[in-house]
Amino acid sequence: MAQMSKRSAVEPFHAMDVLAEATQRRDSGHPVISMAVGQPAHPAPKAALDAARRALDHGRLGYTDALGTLALKRAIAAHYHSRHGITLDPRRIAVTTGSSAGFNLAFLALFDPGDRVAIARPGYPAYRNIMAALGLEVVEIEANAEAGFTLTPDSIERVAARGGRPLKGVLLASPANPTGR
Repeated sequence: MAQMSKRSAVEPFHAMDVLAEATQRRDSGHPVISMAVGQPAHPAPKAALDAARRALDHGRLGYTDALGTLALKRAIAAHYHSRHGITLDPRRIAVTTGSSAGFNLAFLALFDPGDRVAIARPGYPAYRNIMAALGLEVVEIEANAEAGFTLTPDSIERVAARGGRPLKGVLLASPANPTGR
């Protein structure tokens, strides 16, 4: 029997277990209000439904460019320009099938196995799990109410001084999950 990879010893994403239990209870007839995971709006926005219908009617199905079509990237760049005044080259935009795919790409681009990366605790469990699976050393930093549930320069410096090797990165999320900071 083959030996399991060290990278397979990643803590499960418990929110999905909670979601499965909520779905099972709902399917069994129990009233359930599930707030286990962030779900897309339901029903989908009218513009998305109309675009999907047009694609189905005109045969525009199948794979797209791996990181998004140029037209979509241009639209996203235009949105950032009109909303935030930021000029962004569409070639610098990556469109993924979800945030976890985006995290994987970003972490692979930025870090090598063994690199130390600091994250806030509490924080989104998927960050820790994806980094662990990629062989990164996750350094959790307490981000309590006193600190406004965010990492501070002092907290990062204190943790960076411990552990011998320097931090290769610090993950800052805005807004942060689950605190909203």
